[in-house]
Amino acid sequence: MGVGINQLRKISLGLQVSTLLTYMIGFVALKRSDFKKDGIPKHGKINTFGYILGALSLLFMLYSGLRHIIARAAPLILYIHGLFGLMTLALSSLFVANRWSWKTVKNMRILVILFLSTFSGGVYMFSRFSKKEAAKKRPIKRRITIKRCL
Repeated sequence: MGVGINQLRKISLGLQVSTLLTYMIGFVALKRSDFKKDGIPKHGKINTFGYILGALSLLFMLYSGLRHIIARAAPLILYIHGLFGLMTLALSSLFVANRWSWKTVKNMRILVILFLSTFSGGVYMFSRFSKKEAAKKRPIKRRITIKRCL
């Protein structure tokens, strides 16, 4: 027995929520450190772990998204989510690869906005697709028609 598409979506959402929490922990670690010299490496390691979690969830998302695209049933939000996701992944890859010239506060804020936009779109799609799947599984109630005799 294999893993169903809804289970894959739940795993992906769990990884993305873990990514968000990891990023928040990394931010708190940076702000709570006494010296930025000590906090920045810790912040970088924590957020690199978050990036790995997010990259893992990409595998599950790609499968679900490609199924909808191939079936020509993909809503517009899927393409917007994919575009924001690619931009987020590209920018965060630069940070993980230690391209110091890119690591400015401005670019980090842009990355946060991109990530939160992508995350919000993903949660919206998760809820939308889950509702559709749940509606398919519900039993269909048949209407009983009563004919009037004249």
